[in-house]
Amino acid sequence: MLDYIACIFVRCLNVIFSFVPISASLWLGRRFGTIAFMVNRKRRLVAYANLKSAFAAEKSPRELRRITKKVYQNMVQTFMEVLNLTKVNKAYRDRYVEIINLESIRDAAKSGRGCILLTAHFGDWELLSLTSAIIGFPILVLVREQKMRRLNELLNALRESKGCKVVRKGMETRDILKALRGGGIVGILADQDAGKNGVFVDFFGRPTSTHSGAMEMASHTGCIILPNFIVRTGGPYHKVYLEKYIEVPKEAGEGEIRKAVQSYMSLLEAYVRKYPDQWLWLHKRWKSTPVRTVLVLSDGKAGHLNQSLAVAEALRKRRTGQGYKADDTKIVVVEVKYKNALAKAALSVCSRFASWRCHGCMMCMRACLEEEAYRKLMMTYADFVVSCGSSVAPANVFMSKENNAKNVIVMKPSPLIGAGKFDLAIVPEHDRPAVSKRTVVTTLAPNLAEADTLRSAGERVRRYAGIERSTVVGLLVGGDNPEFSLTPRIMEGVVSAVKRFCAEHDADIVATTSRRTSAEVERLLKERLGNDPTCKLLVIANEKNSEEVLPGILSLATLVVVSGESVSMVSEAISSGKKTVVFSLDNKAGSATKHERMLLGLEKNGYIRIASSEGLFRMMEDALSDKSPVRKIDDKEKILEAVGRLI
Repeated sequence: MLDYIACIFVRCLNVIFSFVPISASLWLGRRFGTIAFMVNRKRRLVAYANLKSAFAAEKSPRELRRITKKVYQNMVQTFMEVLNLTKVNKAYRDRYVEIINLESIRDAAKSGRGCILLTAHFGDWELLSLTSAIIGFPILVLVREQKMRRLNELLNALRESKGCKVVRKGMETRDILKALRGGGIVGILADQDAGKNGVFVDFFGRPTSTHSGAMEMASHTGCIILPNFIVRTGGPYHKVYLEKYIEVPKEAGEGEIRKAVQSYMSLLEAYVRKYPDQWLWLHKRWKSTPVRTVLVLSDGKAGHLNQSLAVAEALRKRRTGQGYKADDTKIVVVEVKYKNALAKAALSVCSRFASWRCHGCMMCMRACLEEEAYRKLMMTYADFVVSCGSSVAPANVFMSKENNAKNVIVMKPSPLIGAGKFDLAIVPEHDRPAVSKRTVVTTLAPNLAEADTLRSAGERVRRYAGIERSTVVGLLVGGDNPEFSLTPRIMEGVVSAVKRFCAEHDADIVATTSRRTSAEVERLLKERLGNDPTCKLLVIANEKNSEEVLPGILSLATLVVVSGESVSMVSEAISSGKKTVVFSLDNKAGSATKHERMLLGLEKNGYIRIASSEGLFRMMEDALSDKSPVRKIDDKEKILEAVGRLI
């Protein structure tokens, strides 16, 4: 029934617009295109995301939004011209369509080899076949069947009105090959996603699945491939560009077919770059590409960044398990910097109201972020956005809208923003998260303590530091935060306990600080451990740091001693599978915090031991003498399963 109504509707429009001047029809088309741009959410998101992936480094969101709007206008203008195809004749062609390099098709027709006119959903591609017929070269047109049978036949009748023939369902490939061998001309559109079995070539810097049927036909028949594109120069005026032939050798191999496909796609890319609003961006062109980008937003805190990177690595691992290469998942880190505290608060409020209509605007982001941070974010395209911490959560929301990307937040989202703005929230149980299909509750913070990474880093650190003893103490020193204070007094007690332990057990020390460690504590560590022969490695993070130091220490350590204010370091120590002793800091709040509740919960379940600096030596002794297996936590499997649902 719907098919019948649509067919009658289009036929009526065809009759009505036969009395309307073409320029007026196109004026209406542009108006309807603007309306379609405003209301067609699903395809508009696809179109903008495609444009973003192609031009993020070159064009601003405002430019991309303007192009998306013009894409809709051009699309509806093309539909209006389809309704006016009955007007197309020699006089129409002479007035409105200019053909560049016309001799190319004449020479191809004279050659007797057959010719494939290879084009794309570009400009008014429907006008191309009629133009070819009018100048004396009727073609066999391959078109996609529409679901509505009557409407499909009506459109095909319009396409065939000047002598072309549409390849209908049921016509076999051998009939097309026969036409080419007989010197015929076949028109093919070859620019949409070809699925997993397509030929992958470079298109706007990404591996892109492309149909190779035209090249394979040329290989079998020896016909000529003639790329051609129609460009709307204004209103009903067009230019048809006939390009140089693409030669495909007879019985070409896979490499030669790929080379020919790449030649065509490179040519198409050149046209799209020159006229970006004239290509049909509304289909998922990179649906089958193996390359995906994960944007990690950093708030400048190493612990938060490591948690976000752990989630990004989980995405990579999950995709690798699906058969993709590790390099197919690109991880990009951008630090989010606000102009001031007021700007940060303002963006949090704005993010509450962020919607799909924000893409191509980003005025809130521009007003609240430092210019360089905003520029880097807008120049980055992402399929996934990951962040940790409340301060970068608003930017996460806006970047997911801008890129039509899936987004993940680590830690409980602020009530102001709401969990509904994220596709996945990874929240430690001490935050008491609400139960939801989009929430994964973990015991620890996500971390990068992977066995292979630890092992390789450990070997490098062992050689560098010259560690020979079998017993090694890893000392991980954090610093002050809003709730806890690491004083020189506490640090003095910790160092004394660790040195005493190493003296009695013939052990080495490998130690590192964090960027939060105070200058006083750093000075104390240098004085007490800098020249101590048992301390084989002391890395002051604020002076010199390396990504492999922490995993190297965790790999080498028999026993890990870690400051209790750092959720990230405690989580990494436990995940490394090493015996872990946590030393407590001074509590600024004066009452139990959720962080302390987390540590007590971990101690109760046997994952860590907690001690004051005064009781640290005894607790280290107990940990070393305890021969029971170290308890493992399955958080990584939970996270891996959860991110798999996003892919």
